[in-house]
Amino acid sequence: MSNCPVQHHGMSKAKGCSHAQLGNFGKLFPKLNGLAVSEEQAAALGGPGSPMDDQDNSSGDSKIPAGYTFFAQFIDHDITLDTTSDIESDPLSNRAIEALPNLRTPTLDLDCVYGFGPEANPHLYEGPTAPGRLLVGNSGNPNDLARSENGTALIGDPRNDENIFVSQMQLLFIRFHNKIYDSLVSSVSPENRFEEAQEITRHHYQYLVVNDLLARICDTKIFNFAMEKPGFPLIYKADKHHNLPMPVEFSVAAFRFGHTTVRSRYAVNSRHPEVDLFDERFGTEGFTSLPTDLVVDWRFLLEVDKCIPPLFTKAFDIQFPSELINMPDNIVGRDASDNLRSLAFRNLLRGNALSLPSGQSVVNALKAAGYPISTNFAALKLDDVIPHCVSELVKATPLFFYLMQEAGTLGNGQKLGPAGSAILLEVIVGALKHCGTSFLSNKSWKPLACVAGRGGKFELADVVRYVQS
Repeated sequence: MSNCPVQHHGMSKAKGCSHAQLGNFGKLFPKLNGLAVSEEQAAALGGPGSPMDDQDNSSGDSKIPAGYTFFAQFIDHDITLDTTSDIESDPLSNRAIEALPNLRTPTLDLDCVYGFGPEANPHLYEGPTAPGRLLVGNSGNPNDLARSENGTALIGDPRNDENIFVSQMQLLFIRFHNKIYDSLVSSVSPENRFEEAQEITRHHYQYLVVNDLLARICDTKIFNFAMEKPGFPLIYKADKHHNLPMPVEFSVAAFRFGHTTVRSRYAVNSRHPEVDLFDERFGTEGFTSLPTDLVVDWRFLLEVDKCIPPLFTKAFDIQFPSELINMPDNIVGRDASDNLRSLAFRNLLRGNALSLPSGQSVVNALKAAGYPISTNFAALKLDDVIPHCVSELVKATPLFFYLMQEAGTLGNGQKLGPAGSAILLEVIVGALKHCGTSFLSNKSWKPLACVAGRGGKFELADVVRYVQS
């Protein structure tokens, strides 16, 4: 890194976004009525043997490298944490939803990496010799997260140890910060070095979320509209307390797209080219020290090496892999019913509990707000996939199911459709635009030349290459 020193971008130091107080959940469309979805309807759509159960593994692949599923999971853990709502509750009122605390900030601050910083969470950091460096590794594996004696990961969000891939994604961003921090030794005073490294790391991460992940998974027309539209976002705004709520249309529906892109098996490295999603033998279920032979080689999951083609995500559609339709005891409990073992069923129940509107009403609202979006609902072919016993859902479809069917039809399984894309862009780009210290607040900001790829393009694989250089 000595031959590529990090340069300042002329921005003042930032301790995160000025809007980054912990807030609550909320509704993006508070005037739309929630769609009541019964357990029977949820089971018909998302239980075992339902249209969302990819029993014969017929769902194809997208052209997006498989590592992006876990990058999306990492992002989700950075911006949402609901420990209060109950998926089996009756539908909540808008007021009750607005009272639900979101224990994360929505402005992509990397809370899950930094916690509350070295003063408030010193156990995450190296200490007096390098107070701004985050801990990595342990006695059993230097390429694992730092862990306590009992194996608990020392990280800002324990959910980022729930599988080996998101755990290794967490490690990747910790090492990214540390390398940036080390590069500032000769140019930034010790007392300012942590905040400077944190800001640089956050800005690169935020750029990746928008210009790598969202650019890949969102409808191109909607993405360009959002990035070019003056006054964007069109709908998302701060609440009466001047905090940014986390819309449930985003957290409970649109940003759950990753559940359908999960593969049944993944390549971990050259020694383990095919490991089951939930495999106790390999510890892929997480929350334990990582064996040295299970360190993730990102070349198999991202476009890091042209000589090694990565695995791709499964298609963006309504179908879940069988492992997520029949989740194991350690995730759902031994006494869980067959339906409650299905993540698809659980998503639909959660949508009911949080009073999500129908997909059709959301599309109409997006169009009314100014989005270039079609209301030709017949194009989604909902009557081809919704069982006859719940045919009433063809005209008023649960939002999550609607958005994934939209992705499978209008997005050809390669990306989200217009409505799903609009919700993601409203919330993610909207949150960054509300924040006065995000990378979007400085129009001249661009990724560091020593981090970005050739030609100035910057994507997740470049972080891997930079950290390993």
